[in-house]
Amino acid sequence: MQVDMAKESLCINKIVGQKTEKLMVEGDMIVPDVKPDILNTISTTGNVCIYKKEVLEGKIRIDGEVQVYVIYLADNENEETRSLNTSIDFTQIIDFENCNSGMSLEESVWVRKLRM
Repeated sequence: MQVDMAKESLCINKIVGQKTEKLMVEGDMIVPDVKPDILNTISTTGNVCIYKKEVLEGKIRIDGEVQVYVIYLADNENEETRSLNTSIDFTQIIDFENCNSGMSLEESVWVRKLRM
């Protein structure tokens, strides 16, 4: 009697937890010398870009940036409408039980409201 054996890898994904965190990202926006100063802000929008995420023992670390687009009323004679693009870097470390290094992380990050 002949017995054939095969060894296969098995990968099981299991959610070990979910957590919601609020993070306030603050930074300075510098208006370049070639653009007029800001008299009044008309509109602001932002997108979050995560460029590094890491699972550690008992915590996770997320590094990214908020890309900000501002439409503003210029402080000049014509009071024309101008725009400005900038980005604000951030790092967030979140305590998280039951996580170990080597685990994978799925995140969902968005901008709720921009304040200028």
